[in-house]
Amino acid sequence: MMTWGSFLTRSLSIVVVLPLILTRLSAEEVVVWYLFRSFITLQLQADLGFSPTFTRVIAFALGGLDDTQLRDLRRAVAVPEVAEPNWPAVERICGTMRVIYTRLTGFATLLLATVGTAIVARPIGFLEAPDTGWIAWGLVVAASTVILRGNMYSAYLQGLNRVALVRRWEALMNTGMIGTTVLTLLLGGGLVGLVVAHQGWMVLNVVRNWLLARHVVGGRFREFTDRRVHTRIIEAVWPSAWRSGLGTLIGQAPLQFSGMLYAQVGDAGRVASYLFSMHLLTAMRNFSMAPFYSKIPRLARLRARSDLQELIRVSMRGMRLAHWTYVVLFIGLGLGAEAIIRLIGSNVDFIPLLLWVLFGAAAFVERYGAMHLQLYSTTNHIVWHVANGVTGIAFALIAAVLFPAIDWYGFAVAYLVAYLAFYAPYTARLSYESLKVTFIRFERTVVLGPAAVVVAYVVLVARTLW
Repeated sequence: MMTWGSFLTRSLSIVVVLPLILTRLSAEEVVVWYLFRSFITLQLQADLGFSPTFTRVIAFALGGLDDTQLRDLRRAVAVPEVAEPNWPAVERICGTMRVIYTRLTGFATLLLATVGTAIVARPIGFLEAPDTGWIAWGLVVAASTVILRGNMYSAYLQGLNRVALVRRWEALMNTGMIGTTVLTLLLGGGLVGLVVAHQGWMVLNVVRNWLLARHVVGGRFREFTDRRVHTRIIEAVWPSAWRSGLGTLIGQAPLQFSGMLYAQVGDAGRVASYLFSMHLLTAMRNFSMAPFYSKIPRLARLRARSDLQELIRVSMRGMRLAHWTYVVLFIGLGLGAEAIIRLIGSNVDFIPLLLWVLFGAAAFVERYGAMHLQLYSTTNHIVWHVANGVTGIAFALIAAVLFPAIDWYGFAVAYLVAYLAFYAPYTARLSYESLKVTFIRFERTVVLGPAAVVVAYVVLVARTLW
């Protein structure tokens, strides 16, 4: 519920802030803002995979495992019936995490300042006042250094299963961000003011997580004096982290990277429409995954205890609710988005309905596979680089062939085919095998109903438009 509350307040920006962005900013400024948002999304998700990996191994240590038992849980691990948290192992994990995040932050900042700058240069050049665009980009890069290193505090708290606490504070901070952003736009703060309001609150989120980490479980984090890199922790973390990080980066290709590419070749109006609609799709995906993703620390602890029956029960319930939430949002936005855009007098259009349903169907398939990938990852055997790597290559090849012929429809078809042909069946098979279940036993009451509704909606829209 707290995760949903966090995602709900974040999604309220679509209702409250988005109309102001679309009416107070020019199409060129909207393009630049959503390019910045693409980088902001990557800064939260693509810290080379260390955040989800450290969350898992901290959860394993809370389940009683030692350093030598963290690397691979595909086979059952013997732990006492009532296992005490292994705090010495948690301290060694946190010591290693501090060093890694310090080094990682320096590397990521350099990458943003070079490659990121090259990507945003053309859209910023179209602004009426390019200097304001460069000031805003500088603020994004500066804030990213704080935000990326701050991911370690979030990983620690979630590894302790303090998900509700973190999400409750996120909901409050998101509300503050929305209020500040609305006020900034109403007062004519423009692009720079929008970035300050948004990134400023994200930096405050880091400060909040730091304070929370120092106070939960009796303030143990304050007492951790270890600042070293431990070989056994690296051996457990690095194979998972680089695979997760590479997989996450490649997995962003269909939505984030396609928008960055389109911004280099499309006209401002169509690029703004594309980036705006992909932002809606991303928000919809993020909100719908809350019932499952909030359970990941608990699932990791159940895997550490080899309690497969409870693991299956909890994951099925979370996935079922996530699928139905997605379906309601997908169809609801498809039916109402264009009317709302006209009502508010937006400077940016919604993408054609057929393009929306193709992207939405593809995102449903991707969400199905992603949840099973997360479920399999509780074994700490990470295959994100394979799942997303093959899928990303397939997407790029298909899009390269189709884009010159059918423009942005090429991205949607490539997204759907790549995830349907490889990603979803590959990740689901691994998940079923690790749980020792069949597709029918697991999915009969989980995905078949929502999938049937999505297919029916896509067919109905296609027949109506064609």
